[in-house]
Amino acid sequence: MKDTSLSAPSWITSLAKYKASKPIEEVAAELGFKPEEIVMLGVNENPLGMSEKVRDKIAKAALSLNRYPDADACYLQKALATKYKVPQDWVVVTSGSSELLGLAAQSMLSEGKNAIFPQYSFSLYPMVTQLCGATAKEVPATEDFNADLDAMLDAIDENTRLIFLTNPNNPTGTFLSEKQIVDFLEKVPPEVMVLFDEAYAEFLEDDLRPDTVEIVKRFPNVLTARTFSKAYGLAGCRVGYGISRPEVLDIINRVRHPFNLNDLSQLAAMTALEDQEFLQKTLDNNQKQRSLLAERFSQWGLPYMGLHANFVTVKVGDGKDVAERLKKKGIMVRDLNSYSLPDWIRVTVGTEEQNKKFLSELKNILEERGALN
Repeated sequence: MKDTSLSAPSWITSLAKYKASKPIEEVAAELGFKPEEIVMLGVNENPLGMSEKVRDKIAKAALSLNRYPDADACYLQKALATKYKVPQDWVVVTSGSSELLGLAAQSMLSEGKNAIFPQYSFSLYPMVTQLCGATAKEVPATEDFNADLDAMLDAIDENTRLIFLTNPNNPTGTFLSEKQIVDFLEKVPPEVMVLFDEAYAEFLEDDLRPDTVEIVKRFPNVLTARTFSKAYGLAGCRVGYGISRPEVLDIINRVRHPFNLNDLSQLAAMTALEDQEFLQKTLDNNQKQRSLLAERFSQWGLPYMGLHANFVTVKVGDGKDVAERLKKKGIMVRDLNSYSLPDWIRVTVGTEEQNKKFLSELKNILEERGALN
């Protein structure tokens, strides 16, 4: 067998592969559990599953998969435009909001250019930047783990073309107010795209949630990205979308692959939008259970942050060790070593039953480590 003579640019070969979680069946087999015994609190999925209405619609639609999907997801695009009261050409539908992050990078970046993002941000930001041969510039966060917008403004130079901001932020759960955002945007050069990643926006309290649609209307260099993976429980369908000016989305659509979203995913998202009862049930569960987790952490004297998304990030000492011990009990949480937060773990807000099991096992582990007051 001959050795390959193929080569790739240096910025590709130096890129680290994105590390995703293993399928639940594989995790269960590895640990000696049944799949239904695993408590998945590590990847911020919806613990209530998905809407029954979505499940029923998908089952019927699966009979016609011999046909190509709508290349632009026009019906879903129209439904989203109606929801946000914008023209249809202000909406783009993508395969998860992660695809939109990559499309924004491809549209704006190249060798010699750079993208800026705050410390403690989604690991995909530097990845999609490097894929374009551009430079990723991470800006240190504030003392309370939030984006330092003044420092980010200072980091902008003549080669900056893209800024990533997550609101609420993952994994810290911090958020930016509408005033902070508007004040920031007024100082950003018009040739720099600002992408607001709002994957967790539905979980942010109504009175705290910025009106990013109005912000998009006011600032022509802004793109807001959202997803059906979290609040709508459709992580496996990979449905995301963006809202921006038509001139911005014209660029995005030039690099977006046609047929990027299959028929079942389009139908699932449209049905999920209609089932507001399920969405409200999800938000109610999240608010109640999130508060209970925070209350218990306070009782134990454990610092925590966020409370504005569907997870809580809590300081437990050696996060990696605690996560491994929980894993042996069939409970999956996320250690934050890769975010340079080695003393913290991120815990998805689960159901009452899941959270009770997690808290019980965490208490035992912390007592064994002598880490409880």
